[in-house]
Amino acid sequence: MDKRWLGVCCLVAAGASLGACTNQQKLRDAELVQLKRWLPGSYDNTAQAKADAEKGVRPPHESLELVIVPIESVALGRNVFYVQEMAADDARRVMSQKVLTFTSTDKGIVESVAALAEPLRWRDGQRNPEVFMGMTPKDLAQTTGCELTWKKEGERFTGANDSKHCRTTSHAALGLVEVDSRAELTVDEFATAELAYGADQRLLQGRKDEPFYRFRKLGR
Repeated sequence: MDKRWLGVCCLVAAGASLGACTNQQKLRDAELVQLKRWLPGSYDNTAQAKADAEKGVRPPHESLELVIVPIESVALGRNVFYVQEMAADDARRVMSQKVLTFTSTDKGIVESVAALAEPLRWRDGQRNPEVFMGMTPKDLAQTTGCELTWKKEGERFTGANDSKHCRTTSHAALGLVEVDSRAELTVDEFATAELAYGADQRLLQGRKDEPFYRFRKLGR
């Protein structure tokens, strides 16, 4: 083949590859926009807890309430959310607080999770979202290796981490445990699951029969 034509072919191939990458990134960006629209709101899993009780499931899933609000902070950037989990029968009993950040990549939408350095400072921030405008990276304790990768599947998003790279300290194991995290999101439901395994792959936290806490959206 003439070298001039070979060069043209290489340029065409490179252009096609670049175009495919660009289209893929546009798709991921559009999916992230949809995920951001679906995620915020108030949720609870009381229907799941009630069904467990009626079926005699032991132990039943704990009845919880979940609130997710976007964080408007120049220091943290875009696609950041505050999550607060509470007992469904007593909102004063806060179970957990965390910050989620979503990034569009060629592999999917990546969710990083961070704990709060001073949880009490941000407690019930969903009632006054302006408080988050002062949040900076110094207020977060990033969890490395436990990122979830989200993908669009039909009319839902599914997320999962790589449990082999996600290890945290557990009092139950008196050491490090391997954490398997999963999540699902539709326009009106959000489900999360977290299973922790010891060095011998024995389940230390979570349940195998139905690992997900299935939250239904109550409102935005």
